[in-house]
Amino acid sequence: MPDIAGSWEFILASTAQPGYATGMEAALQEGQTLNSSGPGSYVFNGEISASGAQLNFVGFTPAAGQNNPPNIVFGGNCAPAADNTGNSLTGSISGVGGSMNFTFTENGNVFNVNATLDASGQSLDSGTYTAQSGSSCNDSGTITGKIVAKLSGTYTGPICQPLDTSCESGANDTATATLSQSGTTLTVSMVLTGADSTSFTLTGPVTGNEFTVQGTFQGSDVAYEGYYELTYDAITGANDIPSLYLVNTTSPSQQAALLTVPQTP
Repeated sequence: MPDIAGSWEFILASTAQPGYATGMEAALQEGQTLNSSGPGSYVFNGEISASGAQLNFVGFTPAAGQNNPPNIVFGGNCAPAADNTGNSLTGSISGVGGSMNFTFTENGNVFNVNATLDASGQSLDSGTYTAQSGSSCNDSGTITGKIVAKLSGTYTGPICQPLDTSCESGANDTATATLSQSGTTLTVSMVLTGADSTSFTLTGPVTGNEFTVQGTFQGSDVAYEGYYELTYDAITGANDIPSLYLVNTTSPSQQAALLTVPQTP
């Protein structure tokens, strides 16, 4: 049985609502059983789970215009169920190249997944997901998934001043954000130039490609929700530019910022 515990991102592409998709960001756990052939040693038993902060959702809704990145909804596309039990995942794998079947709960809405773990144990081959009977979020479609790397790198782009509650004049700073991840904690070292000329640090939990970081800017608390994605590259014609989508949750009326890895000609 392979060790598949770690940071995963599953992409659920809706067939009930074409164009809509959901990123399920998971710090996947795998159970262990005492190894009868070796005293005091354990082997993975294929039981998988995630709950609480180990499982987050990001919704993707279609954006207007060709090659525009999708609109991002933190928390997922499913509205909370009347009996919202939170987010959780539980199920099993039968081994590399075998079945990977599990149930997950998104904001109290329950879904079943039937898929196959590939021969490397690093990704989920195309499978299907369906809502359980009675779910208030009646969605279904296809699912893929893979283990994701720790977030790192340097990203730049226009951003609103952190304490500007409306940002009516548009982005008036240029941000350079350098990411470093240790375990499930992300550190963002932010340097601003333009209307501001300063630096500050944000830290917080990261699950898969989604994160929430907070810090202090000019004596006031600031917090951002973020998502790592690949955006459209006009040169290559593919989605291959590493990018960060950031929303200032202390000033939610601000424009969202998109920072990208600097491109060379």
